[in-house]
Amino acid sequence: MSLREALHILENMQFPRKTVLVIDDYHLISSPKVDKFIGLLAQTEITNLHIVLAARFTEFTNLEELTLKGYLHYITKKTFELLPNEIMAYYRLCGISLSAYDTDNLYSLTEGWISALYLLMLDFIAKGTYPAMDNIYSLLERAVYRPLSDDIKEFLLTMCIFDGFTRQQAFHMWEKKNADSLLTEIINKNTFVEYDTRTKTYHIHGIFSGFLRDILESRNIKLALLSKAGHWFLSTGNYRLAMHYFYLCGDFDKLYFAFEEEKASGINFEHKKDLLIRYFLECPDDVKVKHPFAILIIAFRLYSYNEIDLFRKACQYFSHIIQMDGVLPDNHRSRLLGEYELLMSFTAYNRINEMAEHHRRASTLLKEPSSFLYSNAIWTFGSPSVLYMFYRETGKLAVHVRDLAENMPLYNRLTSGNGAGAGDIMRAEWHFTQGDAENAEILVYQAMHEARSHKQTASLICALFLEARINLMKGNFPRVSAILQNMRQEITDTGEYLLIHAVELVEGYIYSLLRQSDRIPKWLGEGDFSSDRLLFPVYAMLNIVHGRALLIKGETSKLLGSAQHFNAIASVFPNLLGQIYSYIYLSAANRQILRQHEALAALKQALDIAMPDRVYLPFVENCDYLRPLLEDLYGLGCYREEIAVVLALSGSHQKAVDQILSQHFTGNKPRLTEREAEIARLAAQGFSNRKIGEKLFISENTVKTQLKSIYYKLDIKSRALLKHHIPDH
Repeated sequence: MSLREALHILENMQFPRKTVLVIDDYHLISSPKVDKFIGLLAQTEITNLHIVLAARFTEFTNLEELTLKGYLHYITKKTFELLPNEIMAYYRLCGISLSAYDTDNLYSLTEGWISALYLLMLDFIAKGTYPAMDNIYSLLERAVYRPLSDDIKEFLLTMCIFDGFTRQQAFHMWEKKNADSLLTEIINKNTFVEYDTRTKTYHIHGIFSGFLRDILESRNIKLALLSKAGHWFLSTGNYRLAMHYFYLCGDFDKLYFAFEEEKASGINFEHKKDLLIRYFLECPDDVKVKHPFAILIIAFRLYSYNEIDLFRKACQYFSHIIQMDGVLPDNHRSRLLGEYELLMSFTAYNRINEMAEHHRRASTLLKEPSSFLYSNAIWTFGSPSVLYMFYRETGKLAVHVRDLAENMPLYNRLTSGNGAGAGDIMRAEWHFTQGDAENAEILVYQAMHEARSHKQTASLICALFLEARINLMKGNFPRVSAILQNMRQEITDTGEYLLIHAVELVEGYIYSLLRQSDRIPKWLGEGDFSSDRLLFPVYAMLNIVHGRALLIKGETSKLLGSAQHFNAIASVFPNLLGQIYSYIYLSAANRQILRQHEALAALKQALDIAMPDRVYLPFVENCDYLRPLLEDLYGLGCYREEIAVVLALSGSHQKAVDQILSQHFTGNKPRLTEREAEIARLAAQGFSNRKIGEKLFISENTVKTQLKSIYYKLDIKSRALLKHHIPDH
């Protein structure tokens, strides 16, 4: 019988009621002729006749065409994967109440696969616990893995070592010519592998991937596959993953080679601290001997993470290698010793003249620019301020500025321009902290040209940060916003994504001055410095922003409890700016809880550090919390001349901030009602809830309720902060 004849028979049949033709396991038919017949039948649109095809996979010939024309509704595997809320509802229908924690665990384990969820449920009902993975893997073996061809099984075992992979990656790993056809068949047959069209990568379902890796453990091909994966990532320049796979297969020689290749690429990659330590400690000594340059690289990163004991151990290894006879040619030994001097200069971090002495020794040993500290190495450690880095001794700021300007040119030459512009930036910051914005701005533009000409993104971030602060003082918020946007664009253009935290640090600093706590990056506001991108030398700078964030949010107790920690971090190198801000915040927090004596004592400590160098700006920027205290100290004859300058500068600064807030941020928060404004004004003047109630003829409880609403609208947590938000109190 022809297709037309069969179709004609069905067309002439009458279906008085809705009739559904269900064909289960349709994938077993595997016939283009039947596909064509079903397609024609659907397009005939026989009244009351509906067709349901159930299949594990489909290679239906006209799938896309029939879907587009509305003849076919394609229900994909995704439809049957339950989301966490659906898992909770499914189990509830079956009499099991799941916690959010258990639901998330089930979703993570099964990725919503209904069969696995059902199996887990049965065991839970019977035993009160979820089944072992062996039981789930048995289900996968029967339902998914066993029906596959031998080629597909081997292919999936080869690729399961990856979380995701590309076609090119599959060709490299599989090596046989049929990789493309296998991928097509796997996707069509829906065997727990998905293709992401956006990233052009294939992903094996998590539970199926675990099953495959379990099988792979018993095969003797695993180490060879891991090595092949390492070589793939090495060839594509993904050095971090290359190291990971070489580590998994125990090939430390190639792992250390990847360190050296990464450095030669001139790209700044993020590394996980715990992995870096493992790579160093677990590497056999005979491999380390062959890779002295990699030891230098690892040593510098250990120093950046403040792993000083391991840093010293790495330096000892390096010295041992250098002293071994016959291991290195003389010219290579001389070069490595020059690179080592550059490394050792960082052990004298922020002691400019001691660093410079190492640079001079390096210059006698290096016949060409450094390979260890290349042009775009992030010499700032992610700090957006050069002055923060090198201001270490009270009364010596002018000397620090001079020393950096004199010694940076040699370092620039040794490193092909690394850190270019730093001298001008520090001088500009020096002028700005003394209230001289005009000279600061001239030097900022000079530094920008220098940084851009040498492609120094880290230096440019520092210059842009100062430009943003200068424009904030002018009340020019559109320019400030443009600068913040420019910073992010610079990072995108250069690929220096390790500096993204530096940009967020700048954003946090600016928005903290504007008291916009909701715009401060969450990790900064909460003091979460756990990211491996955050290097220890910049921690005191992070605390400057975190401390101000705590202050504007009214978290006084937390700030007081953190002050000692802030000072301890700022005392390591030391970083005097960090210490100045710590004492300022300690003073402001004590004032909030009416500890006047402690507030004045802390402010006096900040002034003692800052005023010998006329560092005014930290006090100016925080005068919204300090003014009464500064006036008290002025009245006591303490730093009268300097405090007069601070108060004068703070007037223009506060005017600029108020202008920005009124023009750009008034719409951000709900407006206070007339009654709320009255209550807020009286509370800011210091009246108790009872007195406010008496004045406004309302109950004390009503005042309490209204104050809660006021705090919510103003995003504050205590009445002590009201005076900063109610202008006419």
